Amino acid sequence: MTYLLEQLANGLAIGSVYALIALGYSLVYSILYLINFAHGYVIMVGAFAALTLLGMEVPAPAAVLAACLVGAALGAAVERIAYRPVRAANRVVPMVSALGAGLVLSSVAQLIWGPEVHAFPQLAPRAMIGVLGLSLPSQSLVILVISFLLVAVASWFLYGTRLGLAAQCVCQDLEASRLMGIPVDTVIVAVYALGGFFGVAGGILFGMYFNAVFIQMGLLATTKAWAAAMIGGVGNFHGAFLGGLILGVAETLSVVVVGSAYRDGVSLLIIVVVLLLRPNGLFGSVTTERS
Repeated sequence: MTYLLEQLANGLAIGSVYALIALGYSLVYSILYLINFAHGYVIMVGAFAALTLLGMEVPAPAAVLAACLVGAALGAAVERIAYRPVRAANRVVPMVSALGAGLVLSSVAQLIWGPEVHAFPQLAPRAMIGVLGLSLPSQSLVILVISFLLVAVASWFLYGTRLGLAAQCVCQDLEASRLMGIPVDTVIVAVYALGGFFGVAGGILFGMYFNAVFIQMGLLATTKAWAAAMIGGVGNFHGAFLGGLILGVAETLSVVVVGSAYRDGVSLLIIVVVLLLRPNGLFGSVTTERS
């Protein structure tokens, strides 16, 4: 029983990382109803930027903040270059454009850092801490606390600032928001930047947890984050976070119960079951359009 509770803590930690990455997808989808396929590659570049800065002996807080700002800048650039020029086209076109932008980022990153796996430094101590009679890994607790704090900050931004309220208006009706004087393009690029910022934070926590960063982590982040968003409800901010926690716990417990070989299979099974029972996700809602 104690071992299962310890694994539950690990599952919550990795799930919170998935959740942070999934927020970027949900933020963009909630406004434009488009999947930002470049999001995972932005996260990968940001994680490598953090690795480079840490290798230059930049203090960890400054290196992490700078890397997150790199993610925000790349997110804004993807919106401006890959999405905005084709926003009015068929919905498939912007997604293909973003996928192309992601592949460009992947190729550039491979030229700079190479295709091999790089060890990521431990920014939090690896030790066992006694909590309520349980022996829990300190790194998992640190990751979990940081993730919850970042989600709280993102929630405050969306619901407690003028720009966040403007984003909610754009989410409800883009054209009506434009007619009411809301700078729609500014709001949209801010949402992309916000998703990139928090996504890179999740990517850095991913690197801490697995002690590694690599080029293909962009594709892995895309897969896991999209799965978390589907479970929680695509376009639902808090649903994406809870979906990430559910996915992380399910993966970790599946390793304990049936073995690591079935880890991804269990994740896919959960998605299938959730979508069969709740096609809009556990916390998603059905939207209707009036003619």
